[in-house]
Amino acid sequence: MAAAPPPSTASTSTNPSSTPSTQRTLRIGTRSSALALTQCHLFTTLLTTHTPSLTTAILPTHTSLGDTDKSTSLHTLASGGKALWTEDLEAELLNGRVDILVHSMKDVPTQIAREFRVAAFGMREEPRDAVVMSVTRSKEGKKMLGELPEGGVVGTSSVRRAAMIRRKYPHLTIQDVRGNIGTRLNKLDTPSLGFDALVLAGAGVQRLGMGDRVSSWLGSDEGVLHAVGQGALGVEWRAGDEWVEGLVGGCGRGREGRRVRWECVAERGVLRALEGGCSVPVGVECGWEDGAAPQSKAGLADAGGDGKGDEGFENDDALPAPSAFDADVAGGFLTMRAMVVSLDGKECVEGSQRCYVNSDAEAEECAMKLYKELVEKGAEKILKEITLNRGMIRGQDGA
Repeated sequence: MAAAPPPSTASTSTNPSSTPSTQRTLRIGTRSSALALTQCHLFTTLLTTHTPSLTTAILPTHTSLGDTDKSTSLHTLASGGKALWTEDLEAELLNGRVDILVHSMKDVPTQIAREFRVAAFGMREEPRDAVVMSVTRSKEGKKMLGELPEGGVVGTSSVRRAAMIRRKYPHLTIQDVRGNIGTRLNKLDTPSLGFDALVLAGAGVQRLGMGDRVSSWLGSDEGVLHAVGQGALGVEWRAGDEWVEGLVGGCGRGREGRRVRWECVAERGVLRALEGGCSVPVGVECGWEDGAAPQSKAGLADAGGDGKGDEGFENDDALPAPSAFDADVAGGFLTMRAMVVSLDGKECVEGSQRCYVNSDAEAEECAMKLYKELVEKGAEKILKEITLNRGMIRGQDGA
């Protein structure tokens, strides 16, 4: 994939309301990493395809704690309760320096302040985790984690990945590795550092044009489910900014876009119910089947609204409700799996639900069914132990 274009230096007012909507430049806040800028390029390409006259300016920031401290492990950095990748960006949004933020959806906390709105946007890249073997192991023909020898060193900065790898591959050693994707790959390719493999978000590797480095993929068959929202772009804006909401909502329709949104609503709903906004080793996996709505669901999508407000849903995933046509085209049966794993990988609870989903409300309903199943199977015991270790893993899942 081509590198992201340099940030625009377009001159804009810091007061969003001072410029007529026809002349207003959309100011986009983001982290300054190559991946973040590439994701902004994807976002602006889709947005300007739908609104050709729109001008945009990308305003990256280096101030996020997760970016400035590249040596401390993510779970240690997060012990103060900070959302590592979003908190400083939200300050930029709140003070009016930018109009919208572009995130990796997996980095967005499930609890957001009432001043903001968040939604998944566009298509979803490969959501699974990718295994990248070192040059030495690749030359030996190794592709899967299970092919590594006793004591093989796997690098990851994610609590979730570490727990699931410990469960499925107890013969391997987990070692924390920090930095952007290029930095981590360089560490993998430095023999003296001793890494045999890395486990990374596959979407990031692919978006940076490094997909040829992927040795294999991890999913339910391998016992490693991906992070909530992984592979999806998230956009965040100030509540009440109708101009921005109109721009985003205009691109958020259509079958695939709606299904990505509903996947993220459901995944985030499960995580929110399980841990209330602090990261825990929870993995998910979603799949769709086409089919007509069950009789009991007939007409629900046309009843109006997204199921927010009076029903107590969070103020995220807050794009305008789909039209009846969009809903009819996009609706289908969503099968969602989830796994809760203890930090040491020795305990695990799994569950799955198959629900007809045709709205945000039905995606939330599916999430609650899955949450209740996980709790009934014993997730509460694992979560209690995780709560005792909350100081270690508080914050974002990172990776």
